[in-house]
Amino acid sequence: MKALLVAEKDSTRISLLHHLTPRGFDLIHYRHPIKAMDNIDEIGPEVVFFSAEDFPRHWKPFVTFLRGSLPKGKTTFVLLKGEIFSPDEAAKAKHLEVACIIQENLENRKEWGRLEKLLSRYAPHIEGRSEARYFPEEHDDIEFIFTHPQNYSVITGTISALSPNGTAFTPDDLSLVSSIAANTRIRHCSLRIDADFISFQAKVMRNADQMGLNFLDLDERQKTTIAKFIERRVDRSTGNAPVANAAPA
Repeated sequence: MKALLVAEKDSTRISLLHHLTPRGFDLIHYRHPIKAMDNIDEIGPEVVFFSAEDFPRHWKPFVTFLRGSLPKGKTTFVLLKGEIFSPDEAAKAKHLEVACIIQENLENRKEWGRLEKLLSRYAPHIEGRSEARYFPEEHDDIEFIFTHPQNYSVITGTISALSPNGTAFTPDDLSLVSSIAANTRIRHCSLRIDADFISFQAKVMRNADQMGLNFLDLDERQKTTIAKFIERRVDRSTGNAPVANAAPA
């Protein structure tokens, strides 16, 4: 699968690669909108990321051009905004059917979650399983912590995606987990869902801006607890429907 980035900054490309690579996306980076437009038919991207901060006057004609060049529904357009993005510009983006507007630096955990949710429509992670996944909201009473496998410190953070088989997890302090390599077994994990506590081991599948963790040796009761939590949230119409054939870790 292909993703197209139109932005001047290399930092934007590097940040996106952390999210795109595990899902099998190839990222094509153009530093000028006109050159990207000239090659849009040849590229045929599933997703286009466009920096409104770098090119504030170009994103609207680019969207219009994209809609006229590729079949409707083939390509999703994501607008990357800077610190200043007016309500008027947001209204124009909605009118032009921009799929998502997110902060370009992706430093906010909410922005990560929104991007994870968008990308899950196209492909699972490379180690994905046929499980529903859910993207927790702020009001969800859910918490995941684990003990560092080397120094035994307690690692806290935020769940951005959850399935009965794993989680995408953002530590509160990335420096505390920087030494944990992929394929490391985490022997002491705890997941709290409402009043239920689940203890288990997990395997680290990736460790970049987020950690991808696969749960190990969950019994049927524990899996059912997670699955029912996901089902309840869908029934309450939170807008986070589970996605088949995708696992977050």
